[in-house]
Amino acid sequence: MFKHTSWFSSLCLLLIFFSTLTTEWTQLQGTAIFAACLLALFTCIEFKALDLTSKIIAALAFMLTATLLAMGKVSMADLGAMCASVSFFAFFLIALSLLKEAALTSQSVNLTGQALLQQQAVKRYALLTFASHLLGILMSMGAINLLGTMIHRSLQGNKTTIDPRINSARQRRMMQATIRGFCSIPLWAPTTVTITLLVTTIPNLAWWDIMPYGLYLTAIILLFGVLLDYIQAPTYLRHLVPSMTNKLADLKVCYPILLVVLGLVVVSAALMLTSPLRAISAVLMSAPIVSLIWIIAQYRRQGDIFTALTLTKQRFTQDIFFKLSLQRNEIVFFASSVLIGRLLLAVLDVDWVAQQLAYLNITPAVLLILASWFIFIGSMLYINTMISVTLVAGALAQLPDLQTMPVTIALVMMVTWTAVIGSAPSATSVRIAAKTVEVSPLQLGIKWNGLYSILVLVILDCYLLLFM
Repeated sequence: MFKHTSWFSSLCLLLIFFSTLTTEWTQLQGTAIFAACLLALFTCIEFKALDLTSKIIAALAFMLTATLLAMGKVSMADLGAMCASVSFFAFFLIALSLLKEAALTSQSVNLTGQALLQQQAVKRYALLTFASHLLGILMSMGAINLLGTMIHRSLQGNKTTIDPRINSARQRRMMQATIRGFCSIPLWAPTTVTITLLVTTIPNLAWWDIMPYGLYLTAIILLFGVLLDYIQAPTYLRHLVPSMTNKLADLKVCYPILLVVLGLVVVSAALMLTSPLRAISAVLMSAPIVSLIWIIAQYRRQGDIFTALTLTKQRFTQDIFFKLSLQRNEIVFFASSVLIGRLLLAVLDVDWVAQQLAYLNITPAVLLILASWFIFIGSMLYINTMISVTLVAGALAQLPDLQTMPVTIALVMMVTWTAVIGSAPSATSVRIAAKTVEVSPLQLGIKWNGLYSILVLVILDCYLLLFM
C-alpha cells in the first residue's frame, strides 16, 4: 500500500530534483517554472498527509499569492522569477535525504555515538559537540535524534546505579553539547537551509565568500560553549562520579565518517572546477554521489562488488525512492516559507524604510543589532524564522548603507539563526532534542540553553558596536 500511494509523489520530487539541477546548470527559467509547478502539484497531492503547521504555512502562501496577484502588487513575471529559489529548497532536501539514508545504516555512526558516552565530563562535552556538528552535516535532524536517544538510553541504563543528581547533570550537559554542536552548523555548512536561504536572498553573495568567516565563528562559538560548560559544571557532585574508560582510542570507530566528509569535500571541489554549478549547488550535487558510494561500501562488507551493486540498486528502487515523499512536511514548510518571505519582500517599500532610518539616524551596526533581536524575539513568539530572515535579510541588503556589506549581513543572520534554533521552544531542533530525553522544549530551549544563546547574541552585538 505504501508504494502504491507514494510513487507518484516521489516521482514528482525526482523530476523537481533534475529540473532544478538543470536550472542551476543552464540558468534556464523554464525548468525552474516547471519545477515550481511540480512542487505545487506535490503539495496538493500530499496536503491531507501534512502536519498542521505545514498545512497552515502552505495555505498562507497560496492565499498571499492569490491576494497580491488580484491586487496587482505582483505579476506572473515576478512569480516566475521566484520559482528558482522556491524549488531550490526541494532540491536541497532531496539531496540531503540520500546522505541521511546512508548514515542511518552506517555501523560507524552508531559505534561513534556509543564511544562518546564513555568519556569524562568536559572531554565528553567537547567530543559530543564535535560529533553532533559532524553528524548533523550528514544526517541533519537525524543526528539529534540518534545522539539524544543514545544519551537517554545510557542514562536510563545507569538509573539504578548512579546518583540521580549525577544523571540529571549529565542529561543537561550532554544535551547542551548535542544541541550546541548541531546549531553551529548554519555558520558555515552549505548543507543547511540557512546558507541556502541567504545565498538565494542576498544579492552578490556566494557561499565561498562567507565560508572562511563562518568557520572562524564556528570555532569561537563552540569553544565558548566548552568554556561555559566548564564554568557551570556542578563541582560539588564530582565525588559522586563513577570511573569511566575515558579512552580516546575508542573513537577510532569514527574514521569512516571522516572519510565521508572528506569525500564530500573532494567531489564538491571537482564539481566546482569542472561545471558551471555555483558552490552551494556543487556541494548539494556531491551529496547523492557520496551517498551512493557510501551505501555500496556498506554492502561491500557482505560480499563481492556485484552483490553490493545489486543490493544498492534494490535499496534505491524499492526503498529510498518511495521514502522521498516522507519529507512532505519539511519540503512544503520550507518552500512555502520562502515564497511568503519573497512575496513580502517584493511588496515592501524599501525606499520608505530607508528614509525612516535616515531620519532616525540609525547606524548600520545598531540596525543589524535591532534586526538580529527582532528575529530572535520573534522566534520566541512562534514567528516563522525562515520568513523573518528572508524578509529582514532581503530588506537589509537593499538599504543604501548596507548594500556593500552582503557578507556582514549574512554573518549576523547566521549567528542569529544559530541562537534561535538552539533555544526557541518552537524550533524543530529543540523539539526533537527535548522529545528524545523526555523533557519539555521550554526546559531544554530556555532553561538549559537560553543563557548560551543570549550570550552569543550579546557578544555579537559588542563586536558590531566596536568594529563596525
